[in-house]
Parts: sequence; C-alpha cells; structure tokens
Amino acid sequence: MSDDVALLLAEMQADFIDELPDRCNRLEESVMALEQGERGAFDELYRQIHSLKGSGGMFGVPVITTICHQFESFISAAKQRVDKTAASTALAYVDLLRTTIAPAGRDAKGVGAIETALEKMRLRSLSGKASVLVVEPSGTVRLLYQGAMETQAMQLVMVERGMAALERMLHEPFDLLVISRELPDLNAIAVVAALREARCRNSKLPVILVSSNPAPVPPHVGIHAVIRRNAQLLPTLLNCMSAVLTR
Repeated sequence: MSDDVALLLAEMQADFIDELPDRCNRLEESVMALEQGERGAFDELYRQIHSLKGSGGMFGVPVITTICHQFESFISAAKQRVDKTAASTALAYVDLLRTTIAPAGRDAKGVGAIETALEKMRLRSLSGKASVLVVEPSGTVRLLYQGAMETQAMQLVMVERGMAALERMLHEPFDLLVISRELPDLNAIAVVAALREARCRNSKLPVILVSSNPAPVPPHVGIHAVIRRNAQLLPTLLNCMSAVLTR
C-alpha cells in the first residue's frame, strides 16, 4: 500500500470517527421512537444500524461492525415490540458504540472489554435459548423452519447466502449452524471450511448440513451431521439439532 493511499484511508477513518457521536445520537433517538411506537421507527433504526455496520468494515474499525451485527440481531429478534427493558438493552449497544470514539476503545484492551460486554448482553437476551444461524436460499423452506422451530428453546437468525453467513459468524457468536449445501454463491462446504480456518469464536461451531446431494462431505471440514431433504426433513432436523445442542 502506497503512503498516499494509507494517508487517504487514515483520513477517511478519522472522518468516520468524527461523525460517530452524531450517528450514536441518532441511534438513541430512533430507539426511543421505537419504544414509543412511532410509525416507521423500526425500519429507520434497522437502516441506521445496518449502515453503521457496513461503514465500520469499510473504514477499518471492525469492532463497530461486531457491535452492530449483534445489535441488528437483537432488534430483529424483538420484531418491532420494544418495551422498556428491550429499549434499555438497545441503548446499551449504543453506549458500546460510543466507547469506540476514543482511541482506547479501539485498541486491543478496549476491543476485549467490548467483546466481553457483548457476550454478557447476548446471554442475557437469549434467556437460556440457543442461538442458531440458519442458511437457506429458499423462502418457502425458511418459513417451514421458522414454523417448526419457533416453539423450541432457540433464537433463530436466517440468511440466504453463504457470504452473508460467513460474515455474521466472523463477528457474532452462535451455538449452532444449520446450512443448506446448495447456495447461490459459496457452497456450504466452502463456508464451513473458511470458518474452520478463521480465528474467531465460531471456528469450532457445530454444523448440521442439509443436502439433496449424495456426494460425500470431506471429513476435515468437520460437519457434525448431514440431513437429507426428504419428507422427514423437519422432524429429523429438529431431533438432530436437539442432540447436537445437548452434547
């Protein structure tokens, strides 16, 4: 990287950090609007978090992306019903974002403190439930999964593509991955192989592969179970998930 490019990136990062207090203020206002039930408040808050998540990655502040991933999941799980307790948790995420404004919040010690706080918040919000990432390109199948799993002690995060799943797993801890082998971008084997090589909390995440492809799975990838797409998919999957989560 040339000195000119490095200087430009440093200037862009500095501008981003300078704007962060105002963006946090707007997030706080959106949380309060959502708690008060204002129309469109959920979409606006989600848009702001999603935008900030992308900016954190673009401008070289990955800890902001990590906070926003979990913040986004928390808001999505609330499903537009945010009471005082949920609003308090949402504001705690904003407070964590504020800690990254100072350089000390972005150094190794500061990032470690943020990750510890995020894990405590995640466990509180789960209330004993398992956090499950489901990667499935079919909207119909996602609805079937949602209906079958909504009565289980699980909090589901649904995505359609392998790259989106991998990005989330690099920034947000999960207890289980359920992934379709056939995806429109990266296939599941590539996603899991990349995850195993990553230095992140999910590198040893248990994986259930859902597939109509009879081709064998390379053993080094570390797939815990393979479920075939057939008439018994849902009950077989639920039984397998329960067995993996209780190991």
